[in-house]
Parts: sequence; C-alpha cells; structure tokens
Amino acid sequence: MAYSGTYKGVRFRSLLELSVIRHLEDEGLILGTTMLYEATRVPYGKRKVRTYIVDLTIPQTRTLVEIKPSSRADNRNNRAKREGAEVWCKANGWTYVIITEEELLQCGKVILLEDAAKIPEVQLNERALRALRRKERRQRKKR
Repeated sequence: MAYSGTYKGVRFRSLLELSVIRHLEDEGLILGTTMLYEATRVPYGKRKVRTYIVDLTIPQTRTLVEIKPSSRADNRNNRAKREGAEVWCKANGWTYVIITEEELLQCGKVILLEDAAKIPEVQLNERALRALRRKERRQRKKR
C-alpha cells in the first residue's frame, strides 16, 4: 500500500520512495541539493510522445533513479518509460537505475509506516495517519 506525505518539505509518493531518499542521505546526498526529487523529464513513447518524470536525479554522478515496487517494475507502461530513460541517458552520458524493495531489504533500509511516523521531518498524509491509527487500535486489542 502506497502511503505518501512530505519529508523536509518535499512530497514522497510511497514509503519506498522515502526509504530510498533516507538511504541516499545516509550515503551523504542532500535532498534538494545533491539529490533532486522529480526534477528530470524524459520523453518516451513510440506512437505518442509522453513525458516521464524520473523520481530522483543525482547530478554529480549523472544518475537517474526510478523507485518502483518489484511487482510493477517491468509492466508495459514502466517498460516504455525505462526504455525512454535509457535512450535519454545514453544520449546524454547519464546512467539509469531502478531501485525496488528487494534492494532495500538486502541492506535493511525499508521504512515501515510506524517508522515513518517517528521521523520528525516526515508529515504523513491523512490516509497514512488513518492506517496508523487502525494499526494502533488493533495492537491495543491484542494486549
């Protein structure tokens, strides 16, 4: 389930995106300075040209980062976006990377809803807060 909110004033569309942003911050990148959210637009599509907005841009390493759950990483629409991004990257000397929850699980960096609620800079949206309250009520009933 994709819960969204803001982190340091920047919107994230899923806890997976928040997890990657926090992981890259641990690696020394700074959101809004050395790591840009939804800053790069890439054309894609064969019949009709569309615009794909890449999740993260890391200018100093010339890397575009897309964050997707593994279940959606290779569907038809995302495949077309990936192909467009790979063409753009090759033409401009950049690298394109897709990060899924599998990579984050390997390094222990997945942020759960309960964890996100404890991060001071995170403001969860109303849907996420309702889900959090439901989980807390269920846990109290079990005790």
